Amino acid sequence: MSSMRNAVQRRNHKERSQPSSRQKYGLLEKKKDYVLRARDFNAKKAKLKTLRQKATERNPDEFYYAMINSRTRDGGIRVAARPDEGSLSNDVVKLLKTQDAGYVRLQSAVERKKIERLEERLVLKDKDKEGGGGGGKHVVFVDGEEEARGFRPEVYFGTTKEMVERRFNRMRKEQVAEIEDRKKVAEEKLRKRRKSDGDIEAEKARRKEEALARKKLRKAREGKERELEARKHREAELKQAEREMELQRARMGKGGMVKQNKWARVRKR
Repeated sequence: MSSMRNAVQRRNHKERSQPSSRQKYGLLEKKKDYVLRARDFNAKKAKLKTLRQKATERNPDEFYYAMINSRTRDGGIRVAARPDEGSLSNDVVKLLKTQDAGYVRLQSAVERKKIERLEERLVLKDKDKEGGGGGGKHVVFVDGEEEARGFRPEVYFGTTKEMVERRFNRMRKEQVAEIEDRKKVAEEKLRKRRKSDGDIEAEKARRKEEALARKKLRKAREGKERELEARKHREAELKQAEREMELQRARMGKGGMVKQNKWARVRKR
């Protein structure tokens, strides 16, 4: 009969859920949750009771030698000393400073390469300015002093005054006049095309796009210039740090830090 009793379907007893009026308080606490919370609370209560008793019975004259080297912070938290907390030897410090100086030297070289790359990109060198050349000069030989005083480079090269300073792509007057004529013809054609309203709107849109593009380029150039100034400042700081490290290493050598006797007699004249 006992086996038949187990075969009979029994009612499933479900746990009671949180009432709808108390849904804001979360899940309904069951007995197993209460038991865990009560045990934790009682354990903390017993621990606090033990600590209060120890504090009450503490001997104010208690002393042991570990108190000499130990220290506390943040309201009684004990800070243990590290095993390698002692001071380093002079040779070890010199080696570390050598490695630091090498790292600083490497970073300085990296900054120098980045500065040169930025300068080339911003067209800061003389050879890239306005299509002109570098610092070289074009030497022209004349027959005498009179011809040298009356020498006019624009006449000699057959170009305009604006093109004289160029070392390459120096156009002659005929070429400049031909380019000006082409510009005039292009402007005349463009003026004829602008008669309709659609062309005018398209031209306005094109000019607006060109203005936005120029604005973006100007902002990008300003950002690169700020980056260049910051990198130059960083390079100067790295150079100064490298010099300071070299000076410290020199002082740490033999005879670098000779302590003078302040009671030594000084001959007075």
